[in-house]
Amino acid sequence: MESQSNSLFHRIRQNYDYFFLISLIFGLMGTILFHRAGMGLNSFLFTIIIVVLFIFITKKLNISFTKWVLFCLITSILLSLSNVLTSSWKLQFLNNIGILLLLDTSLIQLLSERKFLGFFDNIKNILLLPFKAISTIGLIFVEGNRFVKDKKIIKNDKFRNILIGCMIAIPLMVITTALLSSADMLYGKIAKSMFEWLLYRDFYRIIIKIILGTLVCYCLLYGVTKETAVTVKEKTKASPTIGITISSVLLLSYALFCGIQIFYLFAGGIFVLPKEFTYADYARQGFFELLTVTGFNITLILICENVFEENKFLKGILTAITACSYIMIASATYRMILYIGAYHLTFLRLLVLLFLLIDSLLLAGIVLSLYNKTFPLFKYCVVVISICYLIFSFSKPDYYIAKYFLAHTDTNELESEDIYFLTTDLSYDAATLVVPLLEKHNDSRNLYQIDKYCKPLISDTKDIRNYNYSYMKAKKLLKDNLSFNKVD
Repeated sequence: MESQSNSLFHRIRQNYDYFFLISLIFGLMGTILFHRAGMGLNSFLFTIIIVVLFIFITKKLNISFTKWVLFCLITSILLSLSNVLTSSWKLQFLNNIGILLLLDTSLIQLLSERKFLGFFDNIKNILLLPFKAISTIGLIFVEGNRFVKDKKIIKNDKFRNILIGCMIAIPLMVITTALLSSADMLYGKIAKSMFEWLLYRDFYRIIIKIILGTLVCYCLLYGVTKETAVTVKEKTKASPTIGITISSVLLLSYALFCGIQIFYLFAGGIFVLPKEFTYADYARQGFFELLTVTGFNITLILICENVFEENKFLKGILTAITACSYIMIASATYRMILYIGAYHLTFLRLLVLLFLLIDSLLLAGIVLSLYNKTFPLFKYCVVVISICYLIFSFSKPDYYIAKYFLAHTDTNELESEDIYFLTTDLSYDAATLVVPLLEKHNDSRNLYQIDKYCKPLISDTKDIRNYNYSYMKAKKLLKDNLSFNKVD
């Protein structure tokens, strides 16, 4: 009897025209929305289009959406909406990663044979999906040839075979030409002039992008439904004694470290630091190492749970390591707060605080999974990360970074470095605070930075595809300010 996934795989192959059309729409709409365009409304529209294509795919394959898939799709739509509302490239970059991972998770959950997987199996499926897709790239040409032959679209077999050969030869020619260009300078010069003429024409670029988009979509559909023919066997777990030994040794080291944190860092002066340390220096030292150890502890607990046989002593030690991890998170948070107090707030420091919050919530879920084997840890992690990051993304952190900076700085005595930070490190999300300040400090020392900040708003003409609310709000604010309209 055929498995569900293999059945879906064959049904996609049998309905080549339908799924090729879906893939072509994906490639065509992606090219229309993003060709020579920045990030904005196009991100939101493209995500909506992908969700609509999901609906058509499920209708054709008689698959229904689960609540979990709906959550992932709605969250991806909200992240794409955040791209419209913020002008921060850092947020947009993180949003796009989140959208990609959530859409991949939705696709795997919908079309994969095994619906109920463990934490590591889910992570493995997400990581392997691109490689599975690449491994099926030849099928689109094989099935295309079969479809054209069956439907007798091109009656001449010889012409059809030449056409297929050309489609396969083009990417191979690009690779070999690049290698030969490196081998011979004269050949490279001739090849460069030929390819520049070809690739720097908008028409050819558009065609290439449509083809690539179509290939990506179709290969993902093939890749996610193509299951490796391996029989799933019951895993034999190792003796818990190994895990107890490893975790016990680490616990002793962690206990000593946590004691030092309580006595020196959290005590706030009860125990005196060595003279060579200020609290800001002490806070900064080892902060990222603490983050690494906390992440390592989470991985260690998951591995011990997955690799070793269930044992109450092992559970107890892992729970104690979790408690130590919470102290480490508290230490890292306190260190970062001290450091922010000394050196102000930045996007990275705020992102680190978010990471620490997510860390603490994930640890709670991991402890629950130790004592309750049916606890959906992967879904819990995705929900926690999604909700925390959505709040962070929609809050426009650059605005609050600027607000914190101005609240802790004498605005009458701003240095050139301060103007540089406000105009370069922060996006237009903070424009309502930054623009009035720039008007106040519009002198020869800061003219270059102010001009660099204002020029894109005055001279740039964005079309509807990359409409951005934050950008347009800053542009309106600048237009209302007569002194800035004079900036060349």
